Amino acid sequence: MIEMTGSSMQAIRKENVILASGLQATIAVVQVERLHVEPFNDSPPSEAVATIEAALASARLGALTYQVAPPEHRAAEGGSAFDLQGKTIELWAARSATMAKQYEKAGVSAFELWSDRRSTTPSKYPVPLAYTDYIRLRSAGLAKDEIYSNASYFLFEPRELDTFFEAYGDPVGMVAAAGVIQYPPQVPRACLVFDGEVHAIRNLSFADVAVTLPDGTVVLAHKAGAFGDNQTGCIPIARYYGTNDGITPLDENAVEVAVVGRFAVAMSRGGGMPVPRTGCVLRFPDEPDPGLLEALRQGQPLTYSLQNGMVVEGVQAGPRLVGSGLALSDDEIFEKEGVFIRGVSGDLGQPSPYNWKADWHKTRAARLGAGIDVNGGLFLLAVEGRSTYASHDVVAQGATLFDIADLLQRYGAVEGMHFDGGGSVQLFRPFGGAILRPGNFCRGYEDVEADYDRPLPLGLRLKLKQAG
Repeated sequence: MIEMTGSSMQAIRKENVILASGLQATIAVVQVERLHVEPFNDSPPSEAVATIEAALASARLGALTYQVAPPEHRAAEGGSAFDLQGKTIELWAARSATMAKQYEKAGVSAFELWSDRRSTTPSKYPVPLAYTDYIRLRSAGLAKDEIYSNASYFLFEPRELDTFFEAYGDPVGMVAAAGVIQYPPQVPRACLVFDGEVHAIRNLSFADVAVTLPDGTVVLAHKAGAFGDNQTGCIPIARYYGTNDGITPLDENAVEVAVVGRFAVAMSRGGGMPVPRTGCVLRFPDEPDPGLLEALRQGQPLTYSLQNGMVVEGVQAGPRLVGSGLALSDDEIFEKEGVFIRGVSGDLGQPSPYNWKADWHKTRAARLGAGIDVNGGLFLLAVEGRSTYASHDVVAQGATLFDIADLLQRYGAVEGMHFDGGGSVQLFRPFGGAILRPGNFCRGYEDVEADYDRPLPLGLRLKLKQAG
């Protein structure tokens, strides 16, 4: 065992361990006093970071890329619009207007994009990039008793970019920072939350959300399944909570506003609106108050809250790995947490993160998990690894999903969950010191093994637990 020196650094230790699957691995265990979620996607990165982000994304996707602004940035006066199956959709966000122009240059309509992204081999259309940053660089602002880690999933595959609303790098699942839910939960996956007093792991979905509109009206989210009849007021709809395979039902009287995060990005009438993976659609049964519609168009944000309990800081990833002190390994967990969902048409779809390997004992990669011990203490446990995606000649290293579940239980977790793994796993001390070797790579440069940091939309700023 290797222990860091210094009173606060004893909260971090590295060990070489034998995994449940029999392989040896290097792990880091971090005892946490308090977590803070820090979004990076609300301001543009430096020119150097943006250049590297674009190069890594282009190499990975095999497509050109371009940067787009966060959803709160408004489109120019006069705006723009696109047609989707006979419905005109007004674009209110600057990012959506930029995407529409880029897809028009590529000769693809909104319907063609929607259909193409569902094919087995999506076309190499230009890809919009959200703002991201490197937590290694951000670590320059850490105190001595703090570290940064990665956390949640984000849009990472062409199939996830099927609307004119969202970009590569947008966070998926609940993100709460400083008492504000920036992105609502979607499918019922595990969340690490801090309510102002204690850390906990909860499974939350869009059905657990209440939405406050800019005029103060509070509306409850639609439950899972197809949209019900007899709507009497505004109903927030998520992709798997009231849609027909991702598009809202047709209704000649309906007025709908698409939302990414907390901000309206588009509006249409008559139904048939694509639903963002990172927000919702506000569906009004008839024409809403003009003042409310204008407030949304101008970028006044929604406010999300939980119908049961509160959250000050929180991130969603999943699946849950430890429950009641036992390491889990049942495929039923994948079903409960919506890793796969059967659509109205009967097709079995995979919500974001798309192409996530849902198996307990086969796929090896770098892993990161969070555990809550019997005393309510929070700790993170990371496993160093390297995916076979890096090169066909590389033997996969790291942990299986059950390995990380077993490790969390072994180190004292009574409740535990999975964070984003693979090349996203990063733990940094102040001034860029990597606690574990980053496992990201760059396609086209696999001839010599090299480690790349992965730019991320947010990080966890963790205050370390003091010794004693």
